[in-house]
Amino acid sequence: MEQVLHGHCLCGAVRYQCQGRPLGVSYCYCKTCQLAAGAPVYLGALFLRQAVRWQGATTAYRSSPLGLRHFCPVCGSTLFYECTDGSQRLEITVATLEQPASLPPDCHEWTDSAIPWFHLDDALPRYPQGGPD
Repeated sequence: MEQVLHGHCLCGAVRYQCQGRPLGVSYCYCKTCQLAAGAPVYLGALFLRQAVRWQGATTAYRSSPLGLRHFCPVCGSTLFYECTDGSQRLEITVATLEQPASLPPDCHEWTDSAIPWFHLDDALPRYPQGGPD
C-alpha cells in the first residue's frame, strides 16, 4: 500500500497530501532557507510534483532563479519549495506534516552556511556546498 502523508499550515487554510516516498529528506543550512524558515536550519522532503496536491490558495515568492516558495497567505507558514528548473519537483516543509516523524532526514546540505553555534549531532552525511545528486 502506498504511503499518503497529510499536512497543513498553522491556521489550516492550506492543506496538502503527498503520495509515495520522497526522493530525499534533508536539512538545509543555506541562507535562503534560514530566512524562509526563520530558523538556523530548514527540513524539507523532496517529491515529484505530481505526488503533492493541496487545497487552498498559497502565495508564491521567487526566492531564487531556481524556485518559488509557497506560503499560506493567512498565517504565513512556509509550506513548499517549487523547483522551476524543469525537474517537476516540489519540496514540502517537514514540520508542516501531521506526522513529521514519518520522514526522518537523510543528510545535511549547505553546511558551510550553518550558524556556528548551531549543530545537530548525528551521523548523517554532510555536504558543505550543496547536497547529494
